Amino acid sequence: MAITLWQYLQYLKYFAVALLLLIGFIIVYLRITPMAELKLIKQGNIACATSLSGAMTGFCITLISSMLQSVSLISFIIWGVAAMIVQILVYFIATLLIPKANQELANNNIAVGILFFGLSIAIGILNAAALS
Repeated sequence: MAITLWQYLQYLKYFAVALLLLIGFIIVYLRITPMAELKLIKQGNIACATSLSGAMTGFCITLISSMLQSVSLISFIIWGVAAMIVQILVYFIATLLIPKANQELANNNIAVGILFFGLSIAIGILNAAALS
């Protein structure tokens, strides 16, 4: 099967927008969380790395579904922003489950990081399924 120039340009367009949405998500996520995750991750904090990785992966799972289901680039962007909001809400809900969760993550409580990872992935999968 030959790929046309138009198909390749569509691929590049959707991939570029997905990357921009992911970068936007990471920026928002890092700003709304009270700890300096990147600094902590550079210092070897596995809990923060796990939590952030789960949030990014959960978000990307939903982006995949919205990319497959969208009828236009605008529709994809709208669903991508909706996915971003859902994943950020997951973070805030997760902090309600664990008292002082942010401090636990900053103190490298790996169990809390894994819980946040799992919640983010689970909600990302459910969110993606709801789009299909």
